[in-house]
Amino acid sequence: MRECDQPGGETLTPASSAPLGLTEGENARVRRRSPRRGMVDGRPSEDLHTPADGRLTLSVDIRSFPLSDVLAWLHRAGSSGLLHYSRQDQAKWMWFHRGDVVFAASNQPIDRLGPSLIRAGSISLEQIRSAERRHDPGARFGKALVERGILTPRQLWAGLQRQAEEIAVSLFAYPSGRLCFWEGEMQPDNVVRLSLPTPRLIRDGSRWRDELRRFVAALADARIRLQRVPAAQECLAGVEREVFDAVGEESAFVPLLQRVGLDALSVARFLHLLHRAGALRIRRREDDPDRTQRVRRDDPGERLRCQVHDAVKLLGELAGVLVAADGEERVVQRFGVAIEQVAERFPGLLAGVRPGAGASLEPEALVARALALPADRDRDVREALRALVDYLEFEVKNHPDVSDPDAVLQSVESLRATLRS
Repeated sequence: MRECDQPGGETLTPASSAPLGLTEGENARVRRRSPRRGMVDGRPSEDLHTPADGRLTLSVDIRSFPLSDVLAWLHRAGSSGLLHYSRQDQAKWMWFHRGDVVFAASNQPIDRLGPSLIRAGSISLEQIRSAERRHDPGARFGKALVERGILTPRQLWAGLQRQAEEIAVSLFAYPSGRLCFWEGEMQPDNVVRLSLPTPRLIRDGSRWRDELRRFVAALADARIRLQRVPAAQECLAGVEREVFDAVGEESAFVPLLQRVGLDALSVARFLHLLHRAGALRIRRREDDPDRTQRVRRDDPGERLRCQVHDAVKLLGELAGVLVAADGEERVVQRFGVAIEQVAERFPGLLAGVRPGAGASLEPEALVARALALPADRDRDVREALRALVDYLEFEVKNHPDVSDPDAVLQSVESLRATLRS
C-alpha cells in the first residue's frame, strides 16, 4: 500500500501470521500497526496462485480487518491492482485503477450475468435458457444476448455494470474470508472497463448486507413456507434447479439449508432469484394469506420497480385526459419537452426518453435505468417522476377543455398518494 511505504521491520511469526490468513511459508512484514489492527505486506508462498504481474502487498482475514477498511485504504492510496477474496470454494476478484473499481468477477453461479439480469427484470428465465441452448461455450454470453436481439448494446452495458456492482457489494455479507491485494497495473480478462467509485460501493455494500440479513431473518420465521411454481421447472438449471427441487422436499427455510448443504446467505440469494423469476412463492402456513407481495415490498429493487410502475400509470392517466382534449400529437410534443427539461437534472433516468403511443412511457425501460443508478437512486427517481407528474397535473388543472380537474385528480388520488409516500 502506498500509504505504508515505510516498513516497520517486524517479521511475523507463524503464530501471529495465522490469524491474518497467511499460509505457512509466506513471508510478511508489518507495515503499519495500531492497537487493534495492522497492515501487512508479503510475498506469496510458491503454492499460492498469483497474477503473472503485480506484487502482493496485502493479505488479511476480514474477521480482523473488515472489507470496508481495506477498500477505503485502497481508495485513499489511489492503488491499482487486483483484490482477491477467497473462502472455502468461493472466490471473487475486483480490479482497481487509481483507487476505484473497474471490474469484478466471481466463480459463484448466483453472480453470473444471467441471474443478475433476471434480478434486474431485464430478461426472463425462458430467454436465458433459450440463449444458453444456442450459446457457443467459447463466446461471451452477453454478446450472444445482443446478437439474438434479447438485449440492446446499451442494456448489456448496464447489465455488466450492475453485475460487477452486485459482485462487489456481495462481499460485505461474508463474515470471514481472506483478502489478498496485488499491486500493479492489471487488466481483467474482459474488454469491459467500468468505473465504480469505491466510496459508493462501501455505502451500498453495507446497506445490501443489512437488507440480505433482514431477508434471511424473514425466511427463517417458522411460519414461512416456500412454494414452487411447477411451470417454471423446465426453465431452471444448475444450483437454482437444485434449490428449486429441494423446496419440494423441504418447504421451510431452516430444513432447506440442511438439505442443499449451502450457507444461509447463499440459499437466500438463490431463493430471491427464484422469487424474482416467478418460480417461487413465499407464504405463511397454509391457513395464512400469500406473503409473496409483502416480501417483494421488502426488497429494495422490487420497491423501486413498484414505484416506477405506479408513477408511469399515474402519468398515463393524466396524459390520457389531455390527449382526449388536445389529441395525441400535441400532448406528446409538449410532454416530450417537459421530459427533456427534467432530464437535465436526472439524465441517468430520463435522457433520451420520449413519450410513446397515448403520450405514455415504457415502465420496464425506466425500471432498468433506475436500477442502474447509484446509491441515492430512490430519492432521484422519486423526485424525477414527481416533477413529471407535477407538470401534467398543472396542465390538467389549467386546461380550458377539462371541465372538472379536481374530479380527475381525485380519481387518481391513490396513485398520487403512493408517489408522495
